[in-house]
Amino acid sequence: MTPSCLIVGAGMSGLTAAVALHERGWDVLLLDKGRGVGGRMATRRFAGSYFDHGAQFFTVRDSRFREAVARWEFHNVVMPWFTDGLHVRYRGIAGMTSLTKHLAKSLDVRSETKVQSVKSGNRGWCVVTETGERFHADALLLTAPAPQSAAILADCAGQLPAETFNTLRRIDFDPCFALLATLEGASCIPAPGYLRIDKGPIEWIADNTQKGISTGPAALTIHARADFSRQHLESPQDEVAALMLEAARLLLGVNVSAWQLHRWRYSKPLGEPRPPFLFTSKPAPLAIAGDAFGESRIEGAFLSGLSAAEKISTGVL
Repeated sequence: MTPSCLIVGAGMSGLTAAVALHERGWDVLLLDKGRGVGGRMATRRFAGSYFDHGAQFFTVRDSRFREAVARWEFHNVVMPWFTDGLHVRYRGIAGMTSLTKHLAKSLDVRSETKVQSVKSGNRGWCVVTETGERFHADALLLTAPAPQSAAILADCAGQLPAETFNTLRRIDFDPCFALLATLEGASCIPAPGYLRIDKGPIEWIADNTQKGISTGPAALTIHARADFSRQHLESPQDEVAALMLEAARLLLGVNVSAWQLHRWRYSKPLGEPRPPFLFTSKPAPLAIAGDAFGESRIEGAFLSGLSAAEKISTGVL
């Protein structure tokens, strides 16, 4: 009988794992609460412009990831953006979701499907959604942010090894505000369109027009620092946007024509680097992966998903 796996979360980790399991002959279903795939590899259209409003690029260090990036380049999915002299910064051809959409094209993905809870059954796992739908599979892989995965597992925590659940529950994240702003003309951000800022509420600014994913006047993504984001996490959007625009004023050069604020509640995992994934075979095969495991980069999320898939495929059969 064909083995099956349910994957919660269709970001880089979940999609990578799904592709790997699918290639091994598994029946795989991904569930994601968002409208599309990608997680924080997110591209959004706003005010006639396009913005990468989460991750802006990725770098390559591991040989397995390098092989994957070479395939993606061959298929015209990603391309170099710039280099810092040490590492090439790659971007999606039409934004960061170009890559995740490419990975998802041969997969069964159910978007706008929020998982409420999971429980073990006579054979594997049962996943229950917010609307009461139930899905069953031999194995389960959770790749949502760790606090969300912990909440999903709460009802069956007593059946899991205490160390596994407690490790997951202790993982915390920094939040981040992402401000999308269109300008009346070109910005003052120097080429290639990415600028890190040493102090103040702004951590970096990216010009999506210079980056090549948008056209027309400047379309900026402005990310706030973690301490600022945490301090203002529940503040009114107008207040947060005004503070961020004032901090970035000298770098904008021209007036802002429109803006939109997005809050990433789970932006950057905190703590020391962790193993690439968590795994337990009791009460049924369960892996937990994502960018909180391994190195906290897109490459780390890829390797986390790949490693989890390899463990699941050997731990079930």
